[in-house]
Amino acid sequence: MAHRTLSGLVATALTLAAVGAVGVTAGRAAAEQAVVVASTAPGYAQGQLVPDGTAVTVPDGANAMFLFANGRMLRVKGPFDGPLDRMPDASGWTGVGSLVGGERFFQTDLGAARAVGTPMQKGEEQVFTLDPGRAGTQCVKSGGTVLLRKPADPALIPATLRAEGHEAATLRWDKGTAVPWPRELPMADGTAVSVAGPDGRVRHSLILRVIAADGIAAGQGAELAVRLAGAGCAAQAAALLDPVRDSVAPLNLYLATDRGLYPTYRSGETVTLVLQTNRDAHLYCYLRNTRGQLTPIYPPGPSASSLVEGHRTLTLAGDRMPVPLRAAERSGNLSADQEVRCFAAGRDLGADLPGRQDAFRPLSDEAAARLERTLASLKQTELVMAQVILRVE
Repeated sequence: MAHRTLSGLVATALTLAAVGAVGVTAGRAAAEQAVVVASTAPGYAQGQLVPDGTAVTVPDGANAMFLFANGRMLRVKGPFDGPLDRMPDASGWTGVGSLVGGERFFQTDLGAARAVGTPMQKGEEQVFTLDPGRAGTQCVKSGGTVLLRKPADPALIPATLRAEGHEAATLRWDKGTAVPWPRELPMADGTAVSVAGPDGRVRHSLILRVIAADGIAAGQGAELAVRLAGAGCAAQAAALLDPVRDSVAPLNLYLATDRGLYPTYRSGETVTLVLQTNRDAHLYCYLRNTRGQLTPIYPPGPSASSLVEGHRTLTLAGDRMPVPLRAAERSGNLSADQEVRCFAAGRDLGADLPGRQDAFRPLSDEAAARLERTLASLKQTELVMAQVILRVE
């Protein structure tokens, strides 16, 4: 059953895991580069490189999972601020413990590293198939066969690729979904290639990076992911890490405000919510007002999409929710505290949730009860919930 209540979510957030490699103990690890596997911490995206000694900031209520080149994996639960290579020593700090105990750092055996290495190895071929429809830096392996996949954008079919000082090459994809790198173009590290559509207009450019594949043993996808991230190929590193994330990091949601997880406001002040999921998900948020009524506030209308991109920080109000959210006005000695509760789901729940058609209107008591029943009945849907209390002075 994938549904979890707030207490279950908090329990999950307290769980920190690390996959150990041969010769690594539970004490302080040697400084080395890491790559983000999954994160609800704002500022950290899947495939992002964390250089040696770089300070990492994970706020209270968020968590992030990092994979080192040697296969060691570490999940950090906030609040945390400091370099990953300066973790407290297990012998003198109670924050290092078992996975089921909910402690901050945990180390398993090498078998777990092998379990995540296998699916990464299987995905390498797809990772190194370049996408001419995407701008930016893309990586290829030295000495390997380079393929270019058919762009999703029909305006780039056929596509004409051109590098300075070289003859242009036109790719048509007449016989399949991938074609080999054209002989007319160089395949050297740092090569800049412009991409134009059938009308000859340049749409964007891509930068080719060639990474060394030698020295990476079979099944050592962790080292490859770090090399990809270090070369600026974060999207390819993320694609390589997808099976790892799916194996060890369930859907999670961070919800706070621009004043943190425990904010205080004056009556009428603008409230800014800060959210991030660790994978693409469908997001639904409700405000419980001072009367105890639930009001749908996100998505902001029946035509608005509930889909949010994983690892991208969302602020509300904003482009996705233009209606401002304000702290309640006090009425006598009554409390003006409010609560925001958000759900992230692995599928679109729009047709199942009451109030989807009437954003910013309080639900009736019957509709609110139906909402609770609906969420509790979702047996085959990955679902997480988080909440924040908006206290008013």
